[in-house]
Amino acid sequence: MSYHDRMKIEMDNEEITLDDILKNTFSKTCISLAGEILSKKRPGFNLNKNNYDLLSENEIYIMESFYILSDIENCLSSINNAFIFMNQPNNNQLLWQYSINIVDYSMYHYDMICYKIVSIRDLYFKLINQVYKLKMSDKDCKWNNINKKKDEIANPRLFEILDSYYNNFKNIIEVRNKSAHNGKIEHLAWKQISPYMLIRQYNTDTVLHSWIENQLKNGQKKFIDEMKIYRYNSFSLTRCVLCILSNKFIDSINTEIKQNTI
Repeated sequence: MSYHDRMKIEMDNEEITLDDILKNTFSKTCISLAGEILSKKRPGFNLNKNNYDLLSENEIYIMESFYILSDIENCLSSINNAFIFMNQPNNNQLLWQYSINIVDYSMYHYDMICYKIVSIRDLYFKLINQVYKLKMSDKDCKWNNINKKKDEIANPRLFEILDSYYNNFKNIIEVRNKSAHNGKIEHLAWKQISPYMLIRQYNTDTVLHSWIENQLKNGQKKFIDEMKIYRYNSFSLTRCVLCILSNKFIDSINTEIKQNTI
């Protein structure tokens, strides 16, 4: 059985949502504590300003963790939205109004998904640095540096998930890098038909149009099926990372804060 078939079986058996990803001890505790910190009455506190000088060391630890968690959720939300939009191109009258073809429309959202998948991996490194108090700067939160701290982190399962994320998305990382550095984005589902989109727009031959439409239909199905796998993997692996970080996060929080806010 191929990897694609295995993933399809798993996806058919489990639909994962954004809410599902946050149903773990780390996320629920972090969000709850951040809300308590922001709601706490204290002299000089202003939500519109950086009030870190008014927060305790533990509160800063919690808030920094919360902001990274929020960034991860935003990336997943963008992936989810792109997947929804790609599934409903025929319902969007703007595509017809501005002559946006299905290939360009799909590749626009594919570009978004590639960028966000890579961003999520970078945010994993920042979150690990934060939760384990590794004291790296943001620019140093990279795989090589995190991997050097493997013994200090002492969480083999976490590194298994990080390896799994890379192995599942290494082709996406390559696509994103080409897009970022060469301004070029491609996908095999559209590669054969893409050159003919101009002909479709200006040629009226019905036989040719029928062939092009059939190719587009087949390409779209392959494309959407693959995007569904990417969405599922990014969601499920993120849920794993957050669950694995739960114990360390809870252990790092001051006992007094936990008693007063959880």
